[in-house]
Amino acid sequence: MSSETAAPAAHHPRMFQLDGLRGVAAFMIVFYHLDIVYRIGGPFQRGYLFVDLFFLLSGFVLAVSTEKKLNTGIGAFEFTRARFVRLWPLVAVGAGVAVVRAFVIGLADPVTLLWWLLLDLLMIPSLAGAGPFYRFNGPQWTLFYELLANFVHALALKRVSTPAMLALAAVMGGWLVYTVNLHGSDTMGVNAPTWDTWWHALPRVGFSYVLGVWLGRKYREGLRTPSLPWWAMTIIPVLGIMAVPYLPLGKVAGDLVFVMLFLPPVMWLVAMAQPPAFMKAPMEWLGNFSLPLYCVHLTVLVWMSEVFGRTMPVWISAVVAACLLSWFFSKVVSFASKPTVAKA
Repeated sequence: MSSETAAPAAHHPRMFQLDGLRGVAAFMIVFYHLDIVYRIGGPFQRGYLFVDLFFLLSGFVLAVSTEKKLNTGIGAFEFTRARFVRLWPLVAVGAGVAVVRAFVIGLADPVTLLWWLLLDLLMIPSLAGAGPFYRFNGPQWTLFYELLANFVHALALKRVSTPAMLALAAVMGGWLVYTVNLHGSDTMGVNAPTWDTWWHALPRVGFSYVLGVWLGRKYREGLRTPSLPWWAMTIIPVLGIMAVPYLPLGKVAGDLVFVMLFLPPVMWLVAMAQPPAFMKAPMEWLGNFSLPLYCVHLTVLVWMSEVFGRTMPVWISAVVAACLLSWFFSKVVSFASKPTVAKA
């Protein structure tokens, strides 16, 4: 067995390969929205499933890097407030870009737009029962549920034993299967909640986050397995999401197979992979760049389609514009996340 595939005894102090994975996931979601907005078709029609990877990564990272701190006595509200402060620049950038479009197209009167902006900046979701979860920037809904998961983690999950955590993940998985069958796909959480649907996103967030916590604890306890070469683990997630639409499975089954059977082992194998030192800087950059990209890209794609149409030159220009705007915000706003430090 080569050194690349051998079970690693130790890892780089920062697991920068997870930054790279987060960046790859963000671009897959960009390509998914590109398909939705410009109706171009193609293999990224199920890119929304990488949202579940974000929740899986969040649980894993919190378990590896932060859970010991949670057990020293920090309160759930104090911890969640700190997480809110860390995530808020993403909210501000995403909502800020989107409200400019809203003013330009005259989405509503100025007072209403400013009121909506205030609510979105405070991360208070829409309770209209129709339309997006947040009024201006659709992708922001995932930040709300990440904060909710972090709060529950600090309040209760930190006290759950590791074996019980796996059992809880299994329960959440059963709930996810039920909800995806009820909903017709694993796209819960995007829309404004109603009295009938307010709980739909909970199993989507809960399964991936809780399983991520369990995997993170096993990693922290010293579990190590072989992995594939690091470059293969960069490609496999992309090939996986491209393959899902063409599997001989319906939408419900395909979504569940990808989220429950594909993403967890892939994330683990990425954690096990050991990229060379020269990849540290680009992977860390990609992870940080992906944060503003995730929050601004949809507004840019939609706005350019409204102004210039849906031709190929327009959607190519829209992707470039989204990347340039994200690069600008990555320079003027700090999005650097706390390092994911590997435990021996």
